[in-house]
Amino acid sequence: MKISFCILIFIIYSFPSLSNNKAFYEGRAKFIKEYISELQVLRKKDPDYNGAIAESLTGSFFQALDKKPQNEVEAQALESCEKNNNKGCKIRFRGLAINPEYNRLAVFDKSKGNLNVGMEDIPSNFMLSHKGISFVFSTSDYQAKDFTCAKTNKNNDFIVDIITSQIDLYPNTFIGKAGLKFVLICGDIKSQGASPEGLAPSHYDQSPGVFMLSVKKIKKQIDAGQPQIIKHIFHHEYYHVIDSTLTKAVVDDDWVSINRNPYSTENLKANVNKVLSDGRGFVSHYAKNNEFEDKAELFAYLITKNKKMREVMAKDVIIYRKAKLMIERMKLLSTDINKSFWSKLTK
Repeated sequence: MKISFCILIFIIYSFPSLSNNKAFYEGRAKFIKEYISELQVLRKKDPDYNGAIAESLTGSFFQALDKKPQNEVEAQALESCEKNNNKGCKIRFRGLAINPEYNRLAVFDKSKGNLNVGMEDIPSNFMLSHKGISFVFSTSDYQAKDFTCAKTNKNNDFIVDIITSQIDLYPNTFIGKAGLKFVLICGDIKSQGASPEGLAPSHYDQSPGVFMLSVKKIKKQIDAGQPQIIKHIFHHEYYHVIDSTLTKAVVDDDWVSINRNPYSTENLKANVNKVLSDGRGFVSHYAKNNEFEDKAELFAYLITKNKKMREVMAKDVIIYRKAKLMIERMKLLSTDINKSFWSKLTK
């Protein structure tokens, strides 16, 4: 029996700032590639070899390679994970492919009154469900080490109305496969020293399917005459969820290879009102931070400013190629992401 370990300890919430830690994600990708390569070599020598990778909630990987049946090899990987005091151990890789049953999706527990997002149980109440996406609101102040979701109440219909109208833009076939399961309305949000209007937490390179937003910050933007910002925020964070569903990793070499200019080493701020058209391949300054935000910004503008984006793409071949790759990937989730879908956004 051969068992190897890759211990990668990070907090469960991988907020946008963590997407800058490319070395961390590259380490995860490298481990999986080496596992696949090793199993392929072993199978050439003996086709009876099977392999598995178990992953814990803390992001640790535990690999097992053996000539036992697949289910027994998976049990070895899980046992190794659990023996090292890890929680939430699941089989991430089964043989040479991702386990199709693997997910870290959030779960709402009505009896306990909380939304479980990985290792976090956020006190919340159910509001309504729209096209398979549940809306919940925080019922008490929740504070973790690097994250807070303040208490709010059910009387946030103006937010729900806006978000449901944006959900309605998408075909039902796409919504069902894109990965978004919950909209969590918080009184306010704080994350690693920042106070974002919204965010999409992740379990490293997989989304729990949650979009969180801050009532306080949204109201502030609306009072400042920026009511459209909630739409941009929703679609931006929605793509973080979609991206996780499509690529399973933050590291995206196919996307980065399109660029002719490097990502910024600074932490550039967002400005949703302005679409860049300088021919450098980025739709906004915020998109220059990394491929993670680059994709989310491009997507948000494709949905909310489609007419303007058509003009930009006609002049910027890099943005055009990025949009083409993005749309090709979206079609893998639903063939209803077609010309009819995009043409409706220009009206």
